[in-house]
Amino acid sequence: MKPTKRRFTSLGTVLCASLVLLAACTNGQDTQPAAKAPVKEGDSTLNTSGLPIVKAPLTLNMLAGQSPLHGEWKDKLLWKEAEKRTGIHIEWTLVPQANLEEKKNLLLASGEIPDAFYGGGITSQDMISYGQQGVFLPLNDLIDKYAPNFKKITQQYPEVLKGITSPDGKIYALPKMSTNPTHRLNNKLFLNQKWLDEGSLKMPGTPDELYQVLKAFKAKDAARVPLGGTDIGGIIRTLTGAWGLQNRGSSNTYLDYNEKTNELRFFPTDPNYKEVLEYVRKLYAEGLLDSEIFTNTVPILTAKINKGIIGGFPSINTVPAGQKRTDYAGLPQALKGPYGDQLWSGMTSVLQNQGAFVITKKDKNPEATMRWADYFIDGEGAVLYWMGVEGKTYEMKDGKYRFVQDIVNNPNGLTLDQGISRDLVAPFTTHPIVREERFAWDTGEGLPEVIQAAKNLQPFAPKEIWPAFLYTKEENERMIALGNDIHTYIFEMQTQFITGKAPFTKWDEYVTTIKKMGLDEYMKINKAAYDRYKSR
Repeated sequence: MKPTKRRFTSLGTVLCASLVLLAACTNGQDTQPAAKAPVKEGDSTLNTSGLPIVKAPLTLNMLAGQSPLHGEWKDKLLWKEAEKRTGIHIEWTLVPQANLEEKKNLLLASGEIPDAFYGGGITSQDMISYGQQGVFLPLNDLIDKYAPNFKKITQQYPEVLKGITSPDGKIYALPKMSTNPTHRLNNKLFLNQKWLDEGSLKMPGTPDELYQVLKAFKAKDAARVPLGGTDIGGIIRTLTGAWGLQNRGSSNTYLDYNEKTNELRFFPTDPNYKEVLEYVRKLYAEGLLDSEIFTNTVPILTAKINKGIIGGFPSINTVPAGQKRTDYAGLPQALKGPYGDQLWSGMTSVLQNQGAFVITKKDKNPEATMRWADYFIDGEGAVLYWMGVEGKTYEMKDGKYRFVQDIVNNPNGLTLDQGISRDLVAPFTTHPIVREERFAWDTGEGLPEVIQAAKNLQPFAPKEIWPAFLYTKEENERMIALGNDIHTYIFEMQTQFITGKAPFTKWDEYVTTIKKMGLDEYMKINKAAYDRYKSR
């Protein structure tokens, strides 16, 4: 389940907030022109197409964030097979995810950098700042000549290229992407089909019908929790579309488009957003929403589901925390709101993470490095990354990729995630890959009921979905200052409105306070970023 309590530091995080990187923020007027990555057409060590990538063995040094599930990488089947095919050996520096930001910052500040950062915690502002300083190589030419798989994706999904192009026109990183609708529709609402059948209830088609269903769940047994979740944002995102809000997807925090005025909109101050919160307040006040919604975690919610007391929950799939299949089913369509809006806005962009892979100035073989990264984006390289080697980790059944029984039903008691992670580094990663539906068959996203839920909602997803916008260094500094205050205040007031600690008679005061926090400047900066994005 995806948490929504996002700190605004996703824009650039600690670039200006940490002493380690203070110099990078204060010497912006003296940055050097970005070094152009040498594209060596006649390099005798590089094969410009096919495998292996190089004519003689090559070693590259890369830093990667390490999930607790994955353990050491050097002995994994994935990387051994990749080296055999490509001729490139990777010396991995693995950093636990909890320490990744600190380690990354120290390396960048000291200049002791690897050839590449692979899922190395590079933020959008890192890309721009260190790209302009020449620490990260511009990838435009390398992509054009050595990344046919990535180019194909950008032709299919132009928003990817637009979303990773920095304000200076350079591309400094390859992103993580997802074309899997069950993954991108990451906030599907699932209801207990068994309870619906027992009460002769139909799946709801409007917010009011959902309210009536939840009331019926509670009336049957007072111990039931009609609607659960792991954060309040997930609940809100199931409803915004029914009020015509968040109409450009959920990748851009609090921004959408006002179709009446043809302008960017900050929807947390919109009157319709007030109605969404009033609806959630009603659920909370009547005991239809879990009273622990603000403190729940995935394990806590999973325990409640397993206990049989949860009537519904928003999630990416029906098996949180790797549990077995349940009695839950997704909505047959998006909820239709009081003004006729029928939008399912909880859809993320194909562009999932802008800084998944950067090549540094230390790399003497950027052409080979780009070919290596591109190999895993499509074709046999993508199969290797997601599924491993046929006969060892997966097999084909009815034309579908299936993990072998030793992974799915491990005799030593390993969970599915643990079994996959023994040989691979998927799926909990931010690597420069494409998350595809064809590789989801054995995970929660591949369950028939989850795929069906996504198919039901996909026709109601926004037609245009924005990725997160990129800002200049100066814009980012202001956005950090403005955004942290504004977003923190919004979350605090959401909580107070929903729990009843703040009455809705204070709504006008809430809107006025946000404006005084610098909303006009906040929107001016976002308008500039939006205009650059649209002009690409």
